Amino acid sequence: MISEKPVVQELVALMLAHGVTRAVLCPGSRNSPIVATLAAQAEVECRSVTDERSAGFVAMGWAQQVQAPVAVVVTSGSAVLNLHPAVAEAFYRRTPLLVISADRPAAWVGQNDGQTVPQPGVFNSLVRFSAQVPEDDAWHANRLINEAMLELRHRGGGPVHLNVPLTEPFFAMVDAPLPQVRVIGRTEAARMGADEEEALLEEASALPRRLILLGQQHAPSPILAKLAAEKQFVLVGEHIANAPFADCCRPDTLIGATPDADWSPDLLITCGGDIISKRMKRLLRTHPPKAHWHISPDGEVVDTFCALTRVLEGEPDEFWELLDAFAEEGDEAYRTRWQTVPATLPEHEFSGMKFVGDLIAHLPENCVLHLGNSSAVRYAQLFPLPTGVHKVLCNRGVNGIEGSVSTAAGYALADPERLHFLIIGDLSMFYDLNGLLAAKECDNLRILLLNNNEGGIFGTLPGMPDCPHIRAPHGESIMAWGGANFNYTQVFNTTDWPRALELLLGPELGTVMVEIFTGTELDAAILKEFYSKH
Repeated sequence: MISEKPVVQELVALMLAHGVTRAVLCPGSRNSPIVATLAAQAEVECRSVTDERSAGFVAMGWAQQVQAPVAVVVTSGSAVLNLHPAVAEAFYRRTPLLVISADRPAAWVGQNDGQTVPQPGVFNSLVRFSAQVPEDDAWHANRLINEAMLELRHRGGGPVHLNVPLTEPFFAMVDAPLPQVRVIGRTEAARMGADEEEALLEEASALPRRLILLGQQHAPSPILAKLAAEKQFVLVGEHIANAPFADCCRPDTLIGATPDADWSPDLLITCGGDIISKRMKRLLRTHPPKAHWHISPDGEVVDTFCALTRVLEGEPDEFWELLDAFAEEGDEAYRTRWQTVPATLPEHEFSGMKFVGDLIAHLPENCVLHLGNSSAVRYAQLFPLPTGVHKVLCNRGVNGIEGSVSTAAGYALADPERLHFLIIGDLSMFYDLNGLLAAKECDNLRILLLNNNEGGIFGTLPGMPDCPHIRAPHGESIMAWGGANFNYTQVFNTTDWPRALELLLGPELGTVMVEIFTGTELDAAILKEFYSKH
């Protein structure tokens, strides 16, 4: 018999999957669902210890003797505090001690409900990983438990802490096997032997629809370019991935043009940072791959698409070299589907989308394109980049609008031999006015400011309330700053645009700023029209 609570079943099933088959169990009611479920598993060797302080050391000594992880399970309140000495010892002796503490729901801490103390993070820096496992979010719980199990033996190993709040009733049991659960593995390039290499290649060979999806990165790999030139993998990378050799650089336009096509891969390999395309995220979360490998230099678990099955720890080229030796043919029809040229975007006479597309189409060779972090980066992603653009950059670490001007100016100052183009919206520009102090020193910087008088991107979001405080209309222009410090001009109509574009592209004109005044409603309508038809 096992607890009927799904989070308890998930926890125990993942412990077994990761080889944690020894446990020291302490008495209590809050932890009884975990204790009973562990005790019911024939594969788990259990020992009972009443005093939690002693139990922690018993578990630590056991782990040292068998050279494998051992769990210690305690109830809520002061019980978990008594594990502190053993956890500290395990940390400094790199002993894989899995601390599992049951807990009251957070709402009852400090409410005189008994046996309630703030348990999350109680061991602070003395554990290698600590998490509050949610009772009612299966994907999040699965990911956190997997992370904890992986960290037990990662880079020398050490203690980890999982705090599990459980609501009543505690004692409902079911006569059922543990569920099948998603297990996330980790392969370290530095320790990968021939057998593990062969196992990875065998897994890939059994999954013919193979897609490499690149997030934001600054240095494309020549090995990856070679992989893309062959027929084993589909390579998708948005402009900020800086991989012009990809099969598809504009997934939003391609997926949108044929939404009913079967785009989902069997094997997904991801690398790099942020993905802009909401369509790509929705596709992979709704139709998950059979296997998802994420390449992470530090071994971090990044589960963007809720389908991660393996972390590949190491530098990307270490794994691209392994895949370069891969001889199995992939699904050619699947690759061809991703190489289809996206549909042509609709023409609109006077809109932010039009002006971004025009500038991108005329970008000179060897220039750097910097993008603001709202409408600008989304507009830019809809248009093909000319051959020879050196790099595309955007602050997509946390996707904030602050600092776009300052970042572009800092980069341009440090790279004076190239022309740098910044496309940015009005709120981002006004947010970072101080960045113009640095920008006016950049003779190689060209700024295209899209001013639609508010946060126009909010008008494109489904269900967004019609509230002006969300969009922050302002009625301001950058003219006072731009006219005094830059080679500045304004665009109010299509007649003004050719002269402004020529000014932006002039190679020896100093710092240039073009401010275009577009209509919020039209800009929003054009984006909505695009996403409704593509």
